[in-house]
Amino acid sequence: MKIKPLNRHLVVHKKPKEKKETTSTFILPEGYESSIEKYSIVKVLDIAEDSKLKGIKPGSEVVVETSMLFEVAESTLVLENYVYGLIK
Repeated sequence: MKIKPLNRHLVVHKKPKEKKETTSTFILPEGYESSIEKYSIVKVLDIAEDSKLKGIKPGSEVVVETSMLFEVAESTLVLENYVYGLIK
């Protein structure tokens, strides 16, 4: 299912985080992540028509607040207010 963003949202693709091999004397649950990064670099797939972001178009890479990424029907959405910068 493809989602068309509305109300100043962007559809983005979050790059998978590289997993580091670690050794530990503790047994951790499968899928455990030691810390969640505050910011993520994502690739913009689509932008709402009413977005006020200048210079950002599909294919751009931007920095967003990780906690503001929302999974909806196989897509990841973020409100334009949580886009902090454009990666050039």
